[in-house]
Amino acid sequence: MTIIGERVNATRKRIREAIQSRDAGVIIDEIRSQEQAGAEYIDLNAGTGSGDKQQEKTDLAWLIDIALEHGEKKVALDAAGPEVLEHAANHLANRRSWMLNSITGELTDGDLVMIGLAAEHEVPLIALAMDEDGIPAETGKRIAVCEKIRDAAGAQGVPEERLWFDPLVLPVSTDVSQAMVTFRTIEGLRARFPGAGITLGLSNVSHGLTKRAVVNAAFLTTAICYGLTSAICDPGREEISRAIVLGELLAGKDRFCRRFTRAARKGLFDGAPPEGALRQ
Repeated sequence: MTIIGERVNATRKRIREAIQSRDAGVIIDEIRSQEQAGAEYIDLNAGTGSGDKQQEKTDLAWLIDIALEHGEKKVALDAAGPEVLEHAANHLANRRSWMLNSITGELTDGDLVMIGLAAEHEVPLIALAMDEDGIPAETGKRIAVCEKIRDAAGAQGVPEERLWFDPLVLPVSTDVSQAMVTFRTIEGLRARFPGAGITLGLSNVSHGLTKRAVVNAAFLTTAICYGLTSAICDPGREEISRAIVLGELLAGKDRFCRRFTRAARKGLFDGAPPEGALRQ
C-alpha cells in the first residue's frame, strides 16, 4: 500500500499562509511528520487560488527545495495545469524520484503535454477517471475513460505500469451509492489494467458528514479489499494506520497474518499507534 501524504497543500489555510509568508518551519514539520508516519510520496501543491501562474511556479519550486533539503521521500508534483508542472519538473531536475498529479480523460492539450512530460522523465502519472462530461456515475464509463487515457499515454511512451488510475470517490453524503460505484470501479480497473496502480483522495468520501475519520477508515479498509494499491491521505491519522493493516489482512496480502500480529503486539489497536507502525 503506497501512501501519498496530502498535507502540503495550499488549499489548507495553514499551508497557504506558510507559503505566502515563507515560513519554512511549518512545511518542514508537515513533511517530516508524514514521512515518519509512513508516507512514500509527499504531495506538493502550491495552488493558493490566486490565479497567478508565475507566483505558483515560484511557490512550488520553494516547496520542492524544502522537500529535497529536509525530507527523504519521493515527491508528487501537484498542479492544475502543465505550465506550472513543467517548470516544477525542470526545477526538480530528477534530483529525487517523483510523480505527476494529474491528468483527466478529457485529454486537453494540457493533458497531452503532461503525458509527454511523464514519458520524457519516465515517472508515474496519476490519471483521473473523468472527462469533458465530468465524473461518470457508472463504473463502466469510468473504466472506459481510463482505457482512453491508457491508449493515449501508451501512444506517447507511457506504459500502463507507470499509470496510477484514480477511480474517484464522491461524497456519500450527497449520493449513498457512490462508495459502491468506486469499489466496483477499483475492482474493474484491477482486472482490466493489472499493471497499473490505483489511488484516490480518501477524504472525499466523508465530505459533509460527522465522524469523518471513522468513515474514511472503513472506506479505506474496504477499498483495499477491492484492489486499491495507494491512497492520498494523512498518514499520521491513527485510523489510517489501522485501516491499512486490517485491509491488507482481509485482502489476503498479509502472509501468515504477520503484519497484523506485529502491529497488535506494538499496540496499534489499543490506542494511538506507536511511531513507525505504518512502516512495519
